[in-house]
Amino acid sequence: MLKEHSTFVKQVIAVADCVLLLVAFYCANVIVMKCGGDLRPLFDLRTADKTLTAAACWSTIISSLFDFKMANILALLDYWVMIIGFMAFYLYFAWTRSLFSVLNFSWMNGLFKRVTMIFVSAAMLGASILFLLPGDRNSRILYLIFALLSFVFIGAEKFFLKLFIIRIRKNNRNITPIILFGRGRITSQIHEEISCHPEWGFRVIRKYDLSMSPTEFEETVKNSYNEEIFFCIPRKMTKKRFSIDPYLKICEEMGRPARVFLNISSATTFARWDYHRFMDRPTLISHTVQLDPDQVLFKRIFDIFGAIAGIAILVVLYPPLALAIKLTSRGSVFFRQVRVGKNGKRFVIYKFRSMLSDAEQQKQKLLRHNELDGAVFKLKNDPRVTKVGRWIRRFSIDELPQFINVLKGEMSLVGTRPPTPDEVSNYQKWHYRRISITPGLTGLWQVSGRNKVKTFDEIVRLDLRYIDNWSMRLDLKIILKTIMVLFERDSAY
Repeated sequence: MLKEHSTFVKQVIAVADCVLLLVAFYCANVIVMKCGGDLRPLFDLRTADKTLTAAACWSTIISSLFDFKMANILALLDYWVMIIGFMAFYLYFAWTRSLFSVLNFSWMNGLFKRVTMIFVSAAMLGASILFLLPGDRNSRILYLIFALLSFVFIGAEKFFLKLFIIRIRKNNRNITPIILFGRGRITSQIHEEISCHPEWGFRVIRKYDLSMSPTEFEETVKNSYNEEIFFCIPRKMTKKRFSIDPYLKICEEMGRPARVFLNISSATTFARWDYHRFMDRPTLISHTVQLDPDQVLFKRIFDIFGAIAGIAILVVLYPPLALAIKLTSRGSVFFRQVRVGKNGKRFVIYKFRSMLSDAEQQKQKLLRHNELDGAVFKLKNDPRVTKVGRWIRRFSIDELPQFINVLKGEMSLVGTRPPTPDEVSNYQKWHYRRISITPGLTGLWQVSGRNKVKTFDEIVRLDLRYIDNWSMRLDLKIILKTIMVLFERDSAY
């Protein structure tokens, strides 16, 4: 069986991409040098005279591209930090997102989207290098053109490589003949998908039902040209005492690769299944939350910087707030409460005290006035809130100490609000998925008219929408909306 992830092939493609990046920078530098940093003449086609000017500019640039002057080549050394930085980010994202794994039959799936996201991520991180470079080694126009040309060159390379692979496979070259052995809907689906996608590089030469005995199966494998066996096993077997073991043993003894499709994904509605190795054992993991490791890392870095900024504000506001809280009501400045975090982990949340010291005891008497239906308590004119507490709640200032929880990693800037253990005890089964991620200071519910939401189920649906569509872009959008909501009338209670 040919490995789908040849390290050598991946390395060759990576080197080719690096060469294209250097060519893209060379072209970008020539364009900037010939235009003197002003690109408007290249695209100003409003009059006949200016059309000639634009054509002349492009003609000069194209001729200069093939005039390999030492000045153009030495520019690679002048901006080596920019080039190496962008190239390193690109290689990292391209390698982790399998952009070099052309031998993988699923390499073409979502190729354009992958290339776009890789360049967006690399360009954003590469732009941060510009702030670290001195002025004579820092050109935003050059960097922008470099990034755009790199995207065009790499994108074109992947596009033509995709067309090349599709063409040779549609001409019955580089095709793997397989035997499809199984029963049920998944068998028919796989057969149809392989037939409709010849660019995958597979062709079904035989299709057999599970009623075939191991002896008949062995004879078929012996007497036909096949390079791989696809086993599609349903979850429920209508034929008793069926065992896949003797068929796999035949493949092992005859040196035929066996690919087993376990039809367990249809047992769940929206959970995803991924292959992972546990020690030396292959496993399939079912999960409802799929987080990109890079995105999680960026989210954590963003949380740390946000928490540091929030704690700085907390330090400034603490003296007057602490004095106001102590002078207007008895009790401590901070309110501490046990909350339920990611996957049921308990932690202590910090807030400025905005209620009377015996607020938890009074809560039992107020439960019948709860304005939300379900496992959460909310009361607009809560008598337990102090005068100072009502004001600090108005601008969510009471939440500032939670930046300490964010810095400790118990919370995030954006997520789902952490419930109390009592609330969790009243959850329905589907509610528990809202605590499958790290809780946050703010979330989709808070910026979606939270005071208009009247049932806990609505809150959970908003939280699940956030979980299923999470991205750093969504987090930034929620943070900006949160800032706007804070200044709206009656934004919180």
